[in-house]
Amino acid sequence: MPINNPEKLRKRTLRERIYEEVVRLILAGELPSGGWVDEKRVIDKLRVSRTPFREAIGILAKGGLVEIKPYRGLFVRSFSRGETADLYELFKRLECFAVELAVPQMSDHDILRYDNILIEAATALQRGDAKTYAMRDRDFYENIAEQSGNSALIEALARVALQIQLCGTIASASPEFAERAVHGGDDIIQAFKARDTPRAAFLVRGRISLTQRAILARFPQ
Repeated sequence: MPINNPEKLRKRTLRERIYEEVVRLILAGELPSGGWVDEKRVIDKLRVSRTPFREAIGILAKGGLVEIKPYRGLFVRSFSRGETADLYELFKRLECFAVELAVPQMSDHDILRYDNILIEAATALQRGDAKTYAMRDRDFYENIAEQSGNSALIEALARVALQIQLCGTIASASPEFAERAVHGGDDIIQAFKARDTPRAAFLVRGRISLTQRAILARFPQ
């Protein structure tokens, strides 16, 4: 089963394009976590009208990325330490379910693609490029989700993954983190090659837990 998402091939609506652009602004830090959103400024920046913008914001609010506070306006969502921990626990369970569905569908070509993604992630981490590492790491999990073939699961994982990105990324990784991430990636690929679904799910859970601990360590106790 090839890694592919037909939804990406269809023409996007204006509302969808606005949604994607606002998400980009949030993840790029132009609309910072916890900050108030100047709707007029963003509308002018995107050169769109208020109606489709508000429709896109409604979707973002349902997805947990923004909060609409009565009489105060629109705010980018922020997450506490406890909320971040809960999100990672949910993400682990959903992603492991995706692994269970995806591994039996994987061809050798698919596994090579996963291997290349993890190699690129590891290389970036070793040279201190946390941004590229985070991008390749997300690619890895998103591809597994897509290959699961379960549309409800894909949608749920996409929503949780976006929320997790608001919780923060690894700004700098310790040598121990880098070593464990690289070694863990090699083990996951071996499990994929052996079509050992339980071990693959166990290892993917451990990989996510490694990041979870690094992110939670940045919050005050």
